[in-house]
Amino acid sequence: MKTCVGVGLFVSLCLSGAASGGALVFPSSYNMLNGETGTFTYWDDSYNGSGNTTQSGSPLSGGLGDLTDGVVATENWNVTPGLYVGWNDITPTITFNFEQAYDFESFTLFVDDSNGFGGVSTPGSVDVRVNGVLSNVPLTDGASGAPLSFIIPLNAATDTVEITLNDGTAQWVFLSEVSFLAVPTPGAAGMLALGGLLGVRRRR
Repeated sequence: MKTCVGVGLFVSLCLSGAASGGALVFPSSYNMLNGETGTFTYWDDSYNGSGNTTQSGSPLSGGLGDLTDGVVATENWNVTPGLYVGWNDITPTITFNFEQAYDFESFTLFVDDSNGFGGVSTPGSVDVRVNGVLSNVPLTDGASGAPLSFIIPLNAATDTVEITLNDGTAQWVFLSEVSFLAVPTPGAAGMLALGGLLGVRRRR
């Protein structure tokens, strides 16, 4: 299970989001294959949807878990293994679902970078699929070997974001958190306002 490590880093991200005009928005669910086991278990053990969270590679759907709990790992996988979901034999594709459409500015991946220690490195690239359009974003391995984050621009209006983490120079990929920066789309904001007015009228 995760503990509250790295909350300060997550709060800093919140503040930077507010300055950009967007804000952190949270998915209603994400779907993926569960993490795997190695020296430790790297399962998404707090996932609350369907699927077996204690079985490597089990399909998980309809819930939320370790990747969206606001906890960012600040130590490597061998120090705080419970903060990571990790994949070795699987190239993970994660589909994030939102309750409404947003104008997304970016999303941030928080990953481990052990420079190959234990077979762990940053993803080599991330594939992003939005509104049927697929793009590939290369990621640069950090020199320090410490956990790091990558901000990936989106600039798209959607209610679903699909990402695939591709292997880097080593076989393991470790992910502790994914966060999204966006504003509601004008149409969605208008529908929310209309819904509020109708609710007031009904109560009257």
